[in-house]
Amino acid sequence: MNDVYVFDNIISKKEQENIIDILLKKSPEKNFNWFFKPDVSVDDNKHQKRPGFAHIFLDNFKVNSYYWTLVETIFKNTAKKLKLKNSNVIQCRSFLQLPLNEKYIGNDVDTPHLDRTDPHLVFLYYVNDNDAKTIIYNYKSKNESDIPYFEDIKKLKTIKPKKGRVVVFNGMHWHTAEQPKNDIRCIINFNVRY
Repeated sequence: MNDVYVFDNIISKKEQENIIDILLKKSPEKNFNWFFKPDVSVDDNKHQKRPGFAHIFLDNFKVNSYYWTLVETIFKNTAKKLKLKNSNVIQCRSFLQLPLNEKYIGNDVDTPHLDRTDPHLVFLYYVNDNDAKTIIYNYKSKNESDIPYFEDIKKLKTIKPKKGRVVVFNGMHWHTAEQPKNDIRCIINFNVRY
């Protein structure tokens, strides 16, 4: 798969609001756990630090969170739109980024990266409207040692986050996000074997 697909309202408005209520609102009966990450793009990042929070719904094909059923419909509806019959979620994580001061932001976008180094699709769901666009680059790695010089990669597509929107792309495309400046950025990231 080489194209980038964007689907709005991949789940119902009611489901969209339920996800926002659980992930982003402080309801005492809804104990959604966020875990601190020193950098949301790359573990042990030497280039920059973009701290945020993560929640792992599913890892290595195994359910890791009580809340997996909350987000599973996003995967199912997206796979159905793409007519993928034998796809499985390898991992599913949510990330929460907060607006940061100049010490962290600088002039750069978040570090370009791959989520994984094996062939997969990325289904990236936007929990909320925000100002931190997703950038997909033209460079597509062939294997884990195929790493581009960042000055040589060019933007292929820039996607504006919109609540209920999912963007799908080949996971071997290098990609990143802008750092939010005005709002929090909350996404759910599915890495899918197809």
